Amino acid sequence: MAGPQITPATMDAALAAIMEWRAAPEVAPVCPLCGAGELGVSDHSARPHSEWYRLVCRSCGLDQMLHVPLGAVVPGGEG
Repeated sequence: MAGPQITPATMDAALAAIMEWRAAPEVAPVCPLCGAGELGVSDHSARPHSEWYRLVCRSCGLDQMLHVPLGAVVPGGEG
């Protein structure tokens, strides 16, 4: 059975945690699911094409890779 997962509703909080970690990697950010201050973040990116981050929380069991695509916005691609 899969553990807790980042969903569209919690993606903003997950991305904020990644940004906090990138700014201060020595300080563990807060887990976007349970709020525990011990989120483990590791960078598994393949730049310049995409960013991949692994988020692990011992408190709630979160263990997930998040993909953040990089690249130019395609005009007219929003609709």
